[in-house]
Amino acid sequence: MLNLKNHPQRDLLEKELQQRFFPALQAPCRICHWMLTVGLASRPLEFQQLQQLAHQYGVALLEGDVDLNLDLGEVMLRWERHSEFSTYSFIKSGQATGFEDPLSFLPSLDWFNPLPGQLFRVVQLQVLPASEQANAGALFAAEHCMSSLLADGKARVWTDFRKHPEGAGRMLLLDHGLSPSALARLVQQLFDLGNYRKLSLLGWPTSRQALTQLHLMEQQLSDITQRIEQQQGSDEQLLREISQLSAQTEHLIANNNARLDASAAYYQLTLDRLKALREQQVDGMMTLQDFSERRLTPAFRTAQSVQNRQRNLSNRLGRSTELLRTRINLQLERQNTGLLASMDQRVKLQLSLQRAVERVSVVAISYYAVALCDKLLASVQHWWPQLPLKDAQSLSLPVVVLAVCILLYRLHRHHRH
Repeated sequence: MLNLKNHPQRDLLEKELQQRFFPALQAPCRICHWMLTVGLASRPLEFQQLQQLAHQYGVALLEGDVDLNLDLGEVMLRWERHSEFSTYSFIKSGQATGFEDPLSFLPSLDWFNPLPGQLFRVVQLQVLPASEQANAGALFAAEHCMSSLLADGKARVWTDFRKHPEGAGRMLLLDHGLSPSALARLVQQLFDLGNYRKLSLLGWPTSRQALTQLHLMEQQLSDITQRIEQQQGSDEQLLREISQLSAQTEHLIANNNARLDASAAYYQLTLDRLKALREQQVDGMMTLQDFSERRLTPAFRTAQSVQNRQRNLSNRLGRSTELLRTRINLQLERQNTGLLASMDQRVKLQLSLQRAVERVSVVAISYYAVALCDKLLASVQHWWPQLPLKDAQSLSLPVVVLAVCILLYRLHRHHRH
């Protein structure tokens, strides 16, 4: 026993690798495959119903299990849970004369009633040994019938990709010597191929709706860009319209991007399943590869085009917004420059007025200072008459004016530094 610490995801990943294996099949047999889309909120209810059903048959369905095989007596149930859908495959042994009512595979007519989800696809598959002679022309629409060899020629399939009067699609598979496990893998690949092919088309209605919206929004942007170029309308109004159009674009992207990304992923899974089938063409017959590429590739290219146009529109809106903001900023800078120039003129005018006032103040201050000096000298003359102060009185005026001028000069010099 290794004395090492286990990685926390080791058991979970090993369990994941062992899941999603279709039970071994033996020809002849019949399978009715039901596909239901299930929302995230309905997953607990689905798991609870299947857990109760498994318990009735002595099987434990644990948290984290994504598949289940149950022997219901005359029919075997194969359940698989995927990201946004679940599949229920009912398997019967033996051969039938034709394709029957899909409800005949269910243990009861109301068997699906407790389970959540919406029916998205139903297909019946008959698996026959190569020794059986099947009249495929009577079972499928002749103008839509396709057939090809699979698994390097060890099986042959017929289908017409149509819903028949019993309410389900039809497939016929001839086994040319596959082992039970190889036959099971081939059947699972065929079911997966059909499921992923149809799921990939879910993006098509979204793409068509988005194309109409994108065309209108691109026209609006072109009109706004032309008005920006010709300087029609106020910049604030143009910026408001661009901001509103940007919000609409981001809302459109948020609404459909997840669906379009999922469609692209399902398209790639469809191609992977086609490759895994190792298909060979039968002369004069359409193949699964031909049909899938003919119908899916245009839808996939359209979804890609929508996503590219969405990104381009978002980028163009960003550039237009930046251009308009730059123009608004330049206008604001010109306004600010004019405002600063006006303020500079006002400051210069105030400075001129201040200097004029200062000149007047020199006269006033000198007048009052001379008067104070005269009073001071008169007082001194009164107490000391012998002092010769008449000459000092005549010199007081220029001395006071000079002193005031020197004081103001020093004040101005101090403020400049």
